[in-house]
Amino acid sequence: MAFEKKEIVSATQLVRQFSNFLTELTNRKLNKIAIIRNNEMQAVVLPIDEYENLVLRADAASQKSLKDFFGSIDKDSAAQMEAAVAECRKVDENEW
Repeated sequence: MAFEKKEIVSATQLVRQFSNFLTELTNRKLNKIAIIRNNEMQAVVLPIDEYENLVLRADAASQKSLKDFFGSIDKDSAAQMEAAVAECRKVDENEW
């Protein structure tokens, strides 16, 4: 992911000008902010709608992967997996 120079800020700068950066993100003057501490990128701040979009896309990709995987296994393997999950649930519920 590439960042424009104006999207890279130090943690100190972000703390001192948080309101300004939040306004710029909200108004889409900035698309994202990379936070730098000790000369290393530590975090990225995104507008909420962008974050929600990323989460939805990740969930959709995960569900597609699960459907592809489970759709490709035979019934015996599926039964073994179901039994293993049931055993794990017993451990979680202290029934083991």
